[in-house]
Amino acid sequence: MGMGGAFVGVADDATACFWNPSGLALLNRKEFSFMHAETFGSLLNQDFIALALPLEEATSSSALAFSLQRLGGGGVKITDLEKKGLDISDTNRVILLREESHADYALFFSYSHRLHPHLLGGANFKVIYRDVITTSAWGVGADLSFLAQPYSFLSVGANLMDLTSSFLFYDNGTTETINPTTKLGLALNHQVKDFYLILAADADVRYEGRKSAAQFWLGRLSADMHYGMEVSYQRKLAGRLGLDQGEFTAGAGLWIKQLGLDVAFLSQDELDNTYRVSLLWRF
Repeated sequence: MGMGGAFVGVADDATACFWNPSGLALLNRKEFSFMHAETFGSLLNQDFIALALPLEEATSSSALAFSLQRLGGGGVKITDLEKKGLDISDTNRVILLREESHADYALFFSYSHRLHPHLLGGANFKVIYRDVITTSAWGVGADLSFLAQPYSFLSVGANLMDLTSSFLFYDNGTTETINPTTKLGLALNHQVKDFYLILAADADVRYEGRKSAAQFWLGRLSADMHYGMEVSYQRKLAGRLGLDQGEFTAGAGLWIKQLGLDVAFLSQDELDNTYRVSLLWRF
């Protein structure tokens, strides 16, 4: 998030199972990641936990990962009328019965393999559970991804999320479809002595006629952009800046031996700001 959500072309740690699972094959050590975010203030809480396991650590040719994501919140007010069966009026007011919470869960099973010295492929299979106060739903989906590194300073990635659409089946008999999204990313890197620079840009391409709800659109096609940069010193101390769909982001990272701590901030014009903290352990 510190880089504006531009990470599809970078994808070089355990969080790749979300951004671009192809990048998991770059790992040469096991990694464990935990993240917590206060999204739009306290409106939503987001949590993420992942374990990435290189299958051939010496060659970095393939990897497995398991991750769990949760996005949820509370404060959903359940109301009723004082006198049931009658219209609302001065003598028949709305009363608060209770407050409920809601949450979405997604369990990811990820695999990545080096298809060519300069090309990696990856895939996700995911199981989704949704709990929305009075109803719940189960669903499944799949992602397919690629990460090309034609030059040492350039990488290009694509993550075809919900490739064939993901379907949710509710316990009340209704269904919901999660339409495909194509995430495209490009990253440039350059090293000068002890300093390392990354410049990245991503595009989230959708096909569902979002029109003015997106930054750019043409017919049913739309795109939202992400831009970011990171400057690190000896790969131990990093500063980050970005734009997430036009909103300013910033972040910082610190490595102490096998542990990495990252913090990030996303500004919002119409909602409260978002804050995110994550921990990464390589072992």
